[in-house]
Amino acid sequence: MDKLIIYSEKESPRLTYIADLVFHKLLGFHVDVTSNKDTYNAVSRVKINYSDNLQLDGFHMAPDGLLFEKNLVEKQVRQGTPYHGLPTLLVNPSESFDILGSSFFLVSRYEEYLDYVPDDHNRFPATASCLVQYDLLKRPLINEWCLALYTELKRAYPEISTQQPDFDYCSTLDIDQAWKYRNKGIVRTMGGIVRDMLKSDWQEVRDRIRVLIGTKHDPFYNFDWQDQVHANHGTRVQYFVQIGKSGEFDKNTKFGNPEFQQLIKRLDDTHAADIHPSYQSNKDFPIVQREVHALANLLARDVHVSRQHYLIMSMPKTYQNLIDLGITSDHTLGYSTHTGFRAGIAVPFQFFDLERNRSTQLKLVPFCMMDITPLHYDGLSAEQAKTAIRKLMDDVKRVNGTFVSLWHNESLSESGRWVGWRTVYEDMIAYAQEIG
Repeated sequence: MDKLIIYSEKESPRLTYIADLVFHKLLGFHVDVTSNKDTYNAVSRVKINYSDNLQLDGFHMAPDGLLFEKNLVEKQVRQGTPYHGLPTLLVNPSESFDILGSSFFLVSRYEEYLDYVPDDHNRFPATASCLVQYDLLKRPLINEWCLALYTELKRAYPEISTQQPDFDYCSTLDIDQAWKYRNKGIVRTMGGIVRDMLKSDWQEVRDRIRVLIGTKHDPFYNFDWQDQVHANHGTRVQYFVQIGKSGEFDKNTKFGNPEFQQLIKRLDDTHAADIHPSYQSNKDFPIVQREVHALANLLARDVHVSRQHYLIMSMPKTYQNLIDLGITSDHTLGYSTHTGFRAGIAVPFQFFDLERNRSTQLKLVPFCMMDITPLHYDGLSAEQAKTAIRKLMDDVKRVNGTFVSLWHNESLSESGRWVGWRTVYEDMIAYAQEIG
């Protein structure tokens, strides 16, 4: 691994963090950051002069100032002059494009700390993001910028050679309701039958009764099919199971149900089953604490991976709570309404806590497509969805990124609105195997 040194006039945890992400994680360098000119001048390796001092040698990158700020400041993001043909974002008043500053703005989720109008679930809406406003959400911009930067470094230092990441794929599945009809309890079952009768949905009534008496398979319980298709394509899979108490947005089987517990253990034995904190837990730390501990006790292991139910999160409190619970990897970063890259990047990265101005050990794994998005929000047919997903995956492959998808067992049920969508899922994981 080639070594690289960065000179900055000031020390900054923001600079140290983003330099590690850009130059080490994405470009494959061993990185040192120094504010000592003598140390910088003494080395002969690849050198980055990240300062306004043009007298120093090395590859010059002009800072826009964001990485040296310590507090949150309202920002007006705008587009700048293209960089190697790539669109750019300017965060501070400087007219020069600072790859490090703009990348930090995106991955730190700076805009989610500022004022915005939340959606119906009190979430940061995609439409409030600068990436949506400039029609850049579907581009892994940071990955693209970094590859262009590497091209420039290669011209300045032709001898460099680094090992950059390879394309990777992970399928993640949320288990919000393991069964559509079974294991719901008498009260919920009878309530469902009455509701369907009041709507004159007699097909639903018949299907429910057939499942309950054992003459029809419950459509949501399709895990045998999942195991087979994942084995066929060598797919890496991560499950997230919602085990919280029943509520308006929490509909899973009661955690104490023996069949439910058996399913969770099966998923964990085959792949990995981790916590899907309930909707109601986001504002109540003791609730998510109980849910994490309950799942850990069932699995007889520590639980370190999570994704928020309904993607409910508030920056930075949700992540701070997860860190306090020993969670080391979270998969919430993405949108249900839009396909693309919420943080402008297609690889996992560490969470930087802007409130405390420091990097953390919590790894954020962004997903770039969710099952409901092409069906409901984009209005695509199954065949159109296959084409759109393949294009997005090609874009991730092109920048050596990680493609993470989010599906539910419900969307693989071949029932209701999901008839025909198993083919979309299988085409996606088959294509990932083909190009990876």
